[in-house]
Amino acid sequence: MSDDGFDPVQRDSDLAYELYDVRPEHPEIGHLARRALAAEPWRSGLRVLLANHLEALGELDESREILLAVVGQRDHAFVDAARDLRDLEHRVGRYEEALRWAETVLGEDSEGWSDWGMFGAIKGQLGEPTLTWQILDEAVERCATTAPDELTDALAFRATGLIATFAPSERFIAAAEEAVRADPANGYVALCLVWAYIHQGRFDDAEELALRMLREDPTDEGPAIPVRMLRTVRGIMEREGMDMAELHRHGILERMWTDQRDRLLGVDVVSALTALEPLLPPAVLATLHPPIPEDGDDTGACEELVSWHDGQDPGAGDAWRLPGDFRLMSAAEIRAMDAAVEADPASYPQWAEDSLDSYYQQLMTDDAGGYLIVTITGELAIRRAGAEDEVVSASIADFFWEQVAARGGRNPRPRPQPRAQEV
Repeated sequence: MSDDGFDPVQRDSDLAYELYDVRPEHPEIGHLARRALAAEPWRSGLRVLLANHLEALGELDESREILLAVVGQRDHAFVDAARDLRDLEHRVGRYEEALRWAETVLGEDSEGWSDWGMFGAIKGQLGEPTLTWQILDEAVERCATTAPDELTDALAFRATGLIATFAPSERFIAAAEEAVRADPANGYVALCLVWAYIHQGRFDDAEELALRMLREDPTDEGPAIPVRMLRTVRGIMEREGMDMAELHRHGILERMWTDQRDRLLGVDVVSALTALEPLLPPAVLATLHPPIPEDGDDTGACEELVSWHDGQDPGAGDAWRLPGDFRLMSAAEIRAMDAAVEADPASYPQWAEDSLDSYYQQLMTDDAGGYLIVTITGELAIRRAGAEDEVVSASIADFFWEQVAARGGRNPRPRPQPRAQEV
């Protein structure tokens, strides 16, 4: 401190905190924090702030190193540093480490609902969804008792935790409805609820909620998509003499729900393909064709795949870890096959589309009569003449995230729960 009572170290510290509150990645934060710490290295709280600033900049290794050093001191900043390590590891998908820090935090301070909520959310990513949902419910109850002014946050946290752990739509709906009643302005939870309503066949509820969101913000494309979809599908159903309940019976709405949920969470097929591209061996990349031009026309193929790579050269070998040397089909190949089936259906008895249940879309071929298809429910199956379809993955997104993981990348989707666990 100077003779006139002015403390430049405290000034730098205070300004660093103020800047972080406004903009965590502000370039002056690091300069101010390091200057203050050079003079007074015992300021553990400021070291935690510096670590958070570095994380905001994407400097994860340096942020982790600082937090570990603070934890090692076991002073007044220990629990805050442990919380930040928990959140950092959760964010980057190191769930075992995140769980270790979550348990550390609860060992020091077991009162806060948010710490229990994070503990539950991490458990869900590690393949324990039933336990997660129970913990999230208990976190809301704890908040209502100990911090009622934060109940709106707790309800939203539970709803987002349920969707992030792929909870059944009926369980999510009950939690999301409660969260939206508490905070109608939470657009993320409300939009998830719209799609959950659609999955449950509650089309009027879905449209009503989406329209309410559009009245709040007419430029929001999120709720506009389900409104357009519902009105388009209703028109098609009326022209075909069918009702919307038939779509629900055939599982089509289950696929819509999971597809939209995956997009909202950033774990959809497009995200998987983006993550997969840099992991593919050069020999496989060399066999992939350029993407199809995005001109808005119906290609007759899986748009996400042909917009990534429109087909693959024959002879690619075991590129996709399937039982056979499968390769991506191009949109032109798929259209040609569809035309052949339509022209001579008797020669293609397995390919007749005589009901909603028999819908399919080709994705790959082994050039020996085998095809990887996606069914009406979104499952991936191998189809061969004279054999039952062999399901190989629950969805296109699941399949390509499995490819990412098999090549050393991170699969951000929750781990499958053990088969014996109650769901």
